[in-house]
Order: sequence, then C-alpha cells, then structure tokens
Amino acid sequence: MLEAGDVLDGRYQLLRDLGRGAAGVVFEAKHLFTGRFAAVKVVAAKPGPPSVAELRARLQREGQALASIRHPGVVEVLDGGVTHDGASYLVMEMLEGRTLEGLLAARTRLSVQDAAAVALQLCDALAAVHQAGIVHRDVKPSNIIVMRDTDDHERVKLVDFGVAKMEQPGDDKLTGAGAVIGTPAYMSPEQLLALDDVDHRSDVYAVGATMFECLAGAVPYAGNYPQVLLAATGEQPSPSVRSVNADVPLPVALVVDRAIAKSRDSRFSSVHELGGALAAAMPGARTTRLLGPPPLPRQEHAAVQRRRAVRAPYNTPVQLVLRGRQSPTMDGRTEDISEGGILVLSRDGCAADQRVAVRFALPMEGKIASVEADVRWVRASPALGICAMGLAFVDLPAPVRTSIAAYVGLMADHNQA
Repeated sequence: MLEAGDVLDGRYQLLRDLGRGAAGVVFEAKHLFTGRFAAVKVVAAKPGPPSVAELRARLQREGQALASIRHPGVVEVLDGGVTHDGASYLVMEMLEGRTLEGLLAARTRLSVQDAAAVALQLCDALAAVHQAGIVHRDVKPSNIIVMRDTDDHERVKLVDFGVAKMEQPGDDKLTGAGAVIGTPAYMSPEQLLALDDVDHRSDVYAVGATMFECLAGAVPYAGNYPQVLLAATGEQPSPSVRSVNADVPLPVALVVDRAIAKSRDSRFSSVHELGGALAAAMPGARTTRLLGPPPLPRQEHAAVQRRRAVRAPYNTPVQLVLRGRQSPTMDGRTEDISEGGILVLSRDGCAADQRVAVRFALPMEGKIASVEADVRWVRASPALGICAMGLAFVDLPAPVRTSIAAYVGLMADHNQA
C-alpha cells in the first residue's frame, strides 16, 4: 500500500492522507513538474472482495463521469491511470474547505438563508450532472464541500462520484442487479428497495433530505438500513420539516416536503424545477456565509472564544489518545486548524474538559505530529452519527506551530488572491 512520502507513477509526490477506506486511500499530492497540489484517490492491488478489476472499473467510471461534466459546482478531474505495479489512481482538484457534514456537526442547524443557498447551488451542480446522463446516487453532507472562491465568495462543490450511475450499456454490472447503493438516511425509497430504474429523481430526494437536515438538525428517517427502509417505504406520509422546526417559513417547508415525497412522481420532476421553486420561496438566497466561527450555545461560548488564532479549513485523519479509558484510542478527522487548536469529527465522542494526545499529519510537509490538547467543547449530532470536538493545543512544539502558521498564512494568501 502506498504511503505519504511515496512518489506515484513518477509524477505525484504523496504528502498526507485525506481519508482512508476499504477500497483505497485519498492523498494530498504535489505534481513534481508543475508544483500543482491535487487530491489523488488510489486503489491498490490487494486480495479479497471486491476484486481489483471491479475497483479499477469503478474508479475509471468515476473519472469518466467527472470528465463529462464541466461545472464550477462539481469537483474537476485532472488525470488518472494505472502504475506499473497495478495501483489505479484518479487525480482531482484539491479542495480546501469544510464539509457540510462538519458544519452541521458543529452548528446542528443552518439558517434558512444558508440552507436555501446550499440547496440552490447543489441544484445547479446536479443539473449539469443530470444533463451529462449521470445520477449521483450518494448526495449527502459529507460529499458537499463549502469553500471560498478567489473572489472570496463561498461555493458549494459536489464530490465523490464513486457510485454514480451513467446512462451507458453495462454500467449496472459494476454494482450488480438489486444492489443497494448510497447512504440510507439520504436514499430515496426506490434506492432503498434496490429498484433497477433509479433515476435523477433520487438525487432530488437526496437534496430534499439534506436540506431537511440543514433546517431541522435531523434527517427525515434515522436509523440503520432496515429501520430507514421500513419508515421510508411505509404507508405513513413523509414528515414535514416544520414538524421538527416550526420556524421554517411555510413556502420553504412546502418545497422541502415535496422533494422528499415517497412517490417519485410526487416529487419535483427535476433539480431545475426544485431549484426554481426554492428560489421563488426564498428570493436572493444564493450565497452562503458558513466559513466563519460557528455560533455556540452560551455555556460553550466563553471557552471557545479564548482561541484567538486565525484558522483555516484542513482535512486529514486524526487519532486521539485518551487517558483512563478501556479503549484508549479514538479515530476521526479534522475540519479546520489553527495555532490555537483543531476541530475534530469522530464517530465516537469524549467528554469536555479532559486532556488528550492528538496524532495528525502536519499541513505543509505531511509528517506525523503528536501534541497535547484540551477538549474545550463537545457537540453530538445524532442525525449525522458523529461528534464534533473543539480541541485547544497545549504547549505546541515550535516545529508544529511553524508548520500550522505557514499553512494558515498560505490559505489566507490564496483566498485573497
């Protein structure tokens, strides 16, 4: 398996992990000739299901899907190939931003203005996806990145086309007939039932479910796959977002409720129609303001405000070592970083006001650092199944501080360019 520090295909210096899964690893990489930074998804040759041939075919399909789309709201594919030792890879633009999943974990809900702006930009991106004959099939907060453009406007980017469906012969063979594709909480009833004719209206449903969560702090149907399947395909009508958050304006709620209708014929016929209805319900909602400090409950405000350092979006796997626990380590990932601390998301959680050791890759050189930190605040998000934790560094070693400061400064210069 390739690791940070290796050179891929003689061209890409792998700097640090951005994420790992059963199928492979995503690295931040630097092109040795141009110096451009990129995100590289690598599928390494290894035994066991799914087969290497199947994983390679999926990665190639993802690359072909992205190459057929030209839209600022969709991640751009730059390159791809197979190395001499059998590792398949896909090179995409490097996105420096916050996932919508992380923003929701830290804030619980978004304002109606921001939720509508996210959905409208998402509809614009998906319209281009659908026009290219592709159904994404996995629209969800963790696959939506909020980032700043060069003009300092925030933009939503849709990523991860690994399970996308393309309108071409043989595409279904890569997933298999009757295969369940997606994440249950955001899957349409027809996806949950593994119907063969899933179309773009499943993405309409996923946009509605995502907006429901942005407004309500909960998904329409929570639980594991059997629980979601029973609720989403049962006779009871879909819940209204106003039943969870009565402050949502009725015109906006009606749009969300129609988008998550159980019958696809009752939903909007396209993301274009959905976007038009939402724009009419919420005029002027096109730009988000999500990348500033998150609003905090009164009891958490004082502790977090002590962190004065400028922060920048930063995504990398992280491991926390906790003292006095039967399971002393906890895995997660970061969402942002500063000289003062780091925001961590994890499927597990720990209590506030305790000290932990944090292991993560440094932003500039990818070396693994281990530093002490105090857990300042913890916020669980049952809808997302994750926990957000604000960590304040303690006695940060000089080399680590220098690396973080250089990265934050670089990001600030990039945003002002």
